[in-house]
Amino acid sequence: MARKGMRIDENYQPPIPLDEAKKILEKVNSCKRKKGLTQPFKNQDDPLSLLNTIELFNQTVDSFFTKPTLTPKNQKDFYNKLNKHVSRLLEFLQKEPFEYHERIYFHQMNSLTLEQKLKKEEDLFGNITSEKPINPQKFINTLKAYLETTDYLSSNPLNKNRKGNHRDDLRHLIGFLFEMYEKCSGRKPGYTLDKVVKVYKGDFVLLIELVIPHVKPPFDIKPTNEAIGEGIKLCKKESS
Repeated sequence: MARKGMRIDENYQPPIPLDEAKKILEKVNSCKRKKGLTQPFKNQDDPLSLLNTIELFNQTVDSFFTKPTLTPKNQKDFYNKLNKHVSRLLEFLQKEPFEYHERIYFHQMNSLTLEQKLKKEEDLFGNITSEKPINPQKFINTLKAYLETTDYLSSNPLNKNRKGNHRDDLRHLIGFLFEMYEKCSGRKPGYTLDKVVKVYKGDFVLLIELVIPHVKPPFDIKPTNEAIGEGIKLCKKESS
């Protein structure tokens, strides 16, 4: 989906100097590419497009930030462990007589202050509130929904594309640069993969690597080449 560009006026403070943006694109243009492919950035306005792209990323990255500790393995292990605990609790609650649930509820009712007791009492199938006792059946239903959510997060197919420190903020940056590259060059960016050393190469890979040091907030852990390659794969798949 195309994103609306920024207005460049005399009061605009670019995220990086214009000369630096020109140097980045010159390096990308000089990158070795497949026979028959022309340089992607030949228009004089292309450096401004790069500034625009970096600025848009800087303004929107906060909502896409994912801590680097949330790697695919860490996420899966966490949600699997959580599922086991929730499943045991849910199994225990469901097999016990409902009379026990009622006793829990009424014990909580007896623990309320006089002011709380004077308020309208909630029946056993009402909503949970901060002032009223926790409804046992509502609690069971909440655990069921929670279990479904953690199971989805654990088995989310997107995790298969998250290698090493491939985070949402990196994916967000690649998406912006992908659109900029396509708009400036008239073609979708690609890559080559050296299967011997497992390294992603190409002018678009180089563009991403050159832009990463200039974004704000900076990446606290430098994205790996593999993470960049996997991010490009996702963009190409979504744009096809």
